[in-house]
Amino acid sequence: MFERLRAGLAALRSVFLSGLFTIIPIAATIFFINFLYNMVSRMLIPLERIEPNWLYEIPGSEFVIVMLVILITGIILKTFLMSKIVHYFEGLVNRIPLVRIVYSAAKILVDFFKVSDVTIAMQRRVVLIPYPKKGQYHLAFLLESAEDNYQPIIPDSFKHYPEERYVKVFMPNSPNPTSGYFFIMPEDEVILTNISFEEAVKSLVSCGLITPESLLKKP
Repeated sequence: MFERLRAGLAALRSVFLSGLFTIIPIAATIFFINFLYNMVSRMLIPLERIEPNWLYEIPGSEFVIVMLVILITGIILKTFLMSKIVHYFEGLVNRIPLVRIVYSAAKILVDFFKVSDVTIAMQRRVVLIPYPKKGQYHLAFLLESAEDNYQPIIPDSFKHYPEERYVKVFMPNSPNPTSGYFFIMPEDEVILTNISFEEAVKSLVSCGLITPESLLKKP
């Protein structure tokens, strides 16, 4: 009798955990979408003052307006005329001391993660670097050599040997790879991988839950 009761409780526990582990990611997704929706809604409150009355009665109409503005902007950006206007605007922004730093940094970061060209994406080498200490490794992106810029300012006393070469590396955070750390580090400490740029981003966003397919392929 006790064995049957134990088996029944074990089966009930298994079914409960199965349902729980199914609901948790769904609930987390709904929570994130709801949080994002509320945050964006607060940002779009000023739009409610300028939208037509017939749209004001429709819940979430401000989102439709924003999507249409983004779509129209993208279409216009494809024209030669708008391209000139954007370049002119960037020229004005670059003349403002503090604003140009923020704008240029944000634009470079967005362009870096905008994988629209397969060839460019393949050139972004994914590497492993020792972080936060030796023996532990973190995914990073190899940028370029630091030989002609940062390397000369590194004191010889800090180098392992006089001819040591340095490279520039960007180590993204997880799960938000658009933020991270910029390192100048010895080339010998950088481990090259066959992981693609897209695979690395997916792995970082999923906190390592998604394993790059290139690592799952049998030799």
